[in-house]
Amino acid sequence: MSNKFEAMKAEKDGLDVWPDLLRYAAEDTPVDQIPDDDLQRMKWYGVFHRPQTPGTFMMRLRLPGGRATSDQLRVIASLAEAGTHPYLDVTSRQNIQLRGFRLPDVPGMIEALRSAGVLAQQTGLDNVRNIMGCPLAGIDGNEVFDATDLVEALVDPYLGDRAYSNLPRKFNVSITGCRQDCGHAQTQDLGLIPATLDGAVGFNVLVGGALGGTSPRLATPLDVFVEPAEVQPLFLALLRVYRDHGPREKRTQARLKWLIEEWGEPRLRDAVEAEVGHALRRAGADERSAVAGDHLGVHPQREPGMSYVWLHVAVGNIRAATLRELARVAEVYGRGEVRLTVDQNALIPHVPDALLPTLLAEPLLTELRPDVPSIWRNLVACTGNDYCHYSLIDTKGTALRVATELERRGVEAPAGTRIHVSGCVHACAKHHIADIGIQGVNVRLNGQVEEAGDIFVGGRLGDSGRLATRSQEKVLLTDLADAIEGLLRGASTPAPITSPAIAG
Repeated sequence: MSNKFEAMKAEKDGLDVWPDLLRYAAEDTPVDQIPDDDLQRMKWYGVFHRPQTPGTFMMRLRLPGGRATSDQLRVIASLAEAGTHPYLDVTSRQNIQLRGFRLPDVPGMIEALRSAGVLAQQTGLDNVRNIMGCPLAGIDGNEVFDATDLVEALVDPYLGDRAYSNLPRKFNVSITGCRQDCGHAQTQDLGLIPATLDGAVGFNVLVGGALGGTSPRLATPLDVFVEPAEVQPLFLALLRVYRDHGPREKRTQARLKWLIEEWGEPRLRDAVEAEVGHALRRAGADERSAVAGDHLGVHPQREPGMSYVWLHVAVGNIRAATLRELARVAEVYGRGEVRLTVDQNALIPHVPDALLPTLLAEPLLTELRPDVPSIWRNLVACTGNDYCHYSLIDTKGTALRVATELERRGVEAPAGTRIHVSGCVHACAKHHIADIGIQGVNVRLNGQVEEAGDIFVGGRLGDSGRLATRSQEKVLLTDLADAIEGLLRGASTPAPITSPAIAG
């Protein structure tokens, strides 16, 4: 094998590290005495050593479709409170990350989570990551298809199966039956979007989206339509094709997009058809009417007399105590369910309209506000250099300071404006699809290394989807508010996305 990760996986599958992890935990083995290969394999169980905080770990959970019950959230909050870092991250994959614990804590944490129905397995490295869905699935009166069961159907067959535990790189998936593409399908290796064909309801297939690295790419049509019963076979067939033919020589050129770069979509489709065992129908009519809708606030559900309340979690950072209170509120006013979103926010579904006034008066909603000034509404930030050794800047702190300053100045963002802050080229905050995106960089000023950002503009998803372009370089973080204000003062309201031309 030509790189150390492939050699590591060839020597021992990531799933086989579990007995070693238990032994290291029981013996409280110092991190510097654990082979680096085993530290990497631990990511197959959602356990990540953080060099920024030596000796401590992060655990990434798996919440398919971003759904969690109140009981599950209470368990997650308790684990955070038991550690040294009682804050949690809501991620842009509708997920939660725990921080600040030590290796001896891991077995008990995983067992507590498993007892609550939450897994952390295969949430890192070369695996299918948390599968994303629409947070309004089943409650949106305008949706084409409720894909809730399909999200689970995609998780079940590959999790723990060694046939799918050694992919060339990570594999991101979203599946939504809503008309607003709440799963950001064009940013995924596999995106399934609602479509119709000859009276049948199903999904068109997009492939090869990936925003990290120096060659970001929006997913493109595979020119395939599948009905719900065909989704799982297609998914597994694509995984096998990627597993067997995806490039593995260079980590930086191993995502599905690079196989498509070599083969093209027609050849990939032919290979998937061969794996499925029959011809696939060509794409149907794209049923999306918008992209990445902003649902903050109170909105009616499909069920008469019921509403959902979409709450703002500033840059996805939430205290364990706040998460516990969110669980209580969801139980008292809803049906004990919370759904997370790609914009790092949360919503409480199934709230009877008669209870809305009391819910809106809850103290929690002064912290997790259902409505915020426009500058905050689509503000996204990745982990940042407090906990990620790749990040070159403090992303969350920067986003909060800039938004606070812009709000103080009375700056308003046109409806739908997205501001995303990534700490590095890996683009975990997806700054390439933002109206205004920041990518962290370092600059040397008067002999000192200072944090700064390159500013990207004009990114968007949909039928006229395009990646943002770099407009300013090496803007000091202290000058970002001025730079963004200048862009917003001259901005116009983005045109709504109404055409389904992406169907291919």
